[in-house]
Amino acid sequence: MKARAALLLCLLLSACAQTSYLYYGDSSHAYYKAVKHATAQSVADYKASLERVFSESARRQQPVPPGLYCDYAMLLIAERDFSAAREYLLREKSCWPESALLVDYLFQRYGLEP
Repeated sequence: MKARAALLLCLLLSACAQTSYLYYGDSSHAYYKAVKHATAQSVADYKASLERVFSESARRQQPVPPGLYCDYAMLLIAERDFSAAREYLLREKSCWPESALLVDYLFQRYGLEP
C-alpha cells in the first residue's frame, strides 16, 4: 500500500513539473571555469558549450537565452573574427530587442558596422 501511495505521489509531482522555456546546457558552468581559470582550453570549452546551446535550442525550437549570442560574439572579437561577431551581435539584437542598447554600444566600441 505504501509503495502505491509513493508511486502515486511521484506521478502527481512529476506531472506538475514545468518544461524550461530556455535551454542553457552547461554554459553557465563552462563560463565560470573560463572566467576563473582564463586558460585557452577553458575559453575554448566555453565557446563549444555555447555552440551546443545554439544547436540544441534550434533542435528544440526554442530561443537562445538572452546574452549568449553576445557572449559568443565577444569570444569571436577576441579571436579577431569581426564579421562573425557582427552576425552574432545582430542575432542578439534581433532575438532580444531589449539588448539593443548594449549591442549598439558594442558595435561602436569595436568599430563594427551594424
